[in-house]
Amino acid sequence: MRILVVDDIRDQLETICRGLFLYEHRCFTALNSTEAEHWLTGPDGDSIDIVVTDITADGNSVLSLIETVKQVRPELPIVVITGLQANMEVQAVYEMGLPVLQKPFDPQKLNNLIQKYTKKDDE
Repeated sequence: MRILVVDDIRDQLETICRGLFLYEHRCFTALNSTEAEHWLTGPDGDSIDIVVTDITADGNSVLSLIETVKQVRPELPIVVITGLQANMEVQAVYEMGLPVLQKPFDPQKLNNLIQKYTKKDDE
């Protein structure tokens, strides 16, 4: 899988990508929603299989990033990760039907979500 990981903390990006590497995923990183949008609209954007984003990537609302992803690639799965337990954004993400993974998490849990939300209908 080719995974775009969005988080405003570089160390967390690296940790997540190391975990994804264990499952033979290829990781692309963005420190904010602007960088993520460049990835998705750039020449390699169609090759991204899923977006994994922190709920507060770049200090902005993840909701604007989700909206951008849905405009650019409406079929693209999104997994939201967060250390927050309950707030309005977390609730909004749940209401959208998107999976939310609470930090800290085991890389296997993230891999399981990636596998679940990127399965093709014919599999």
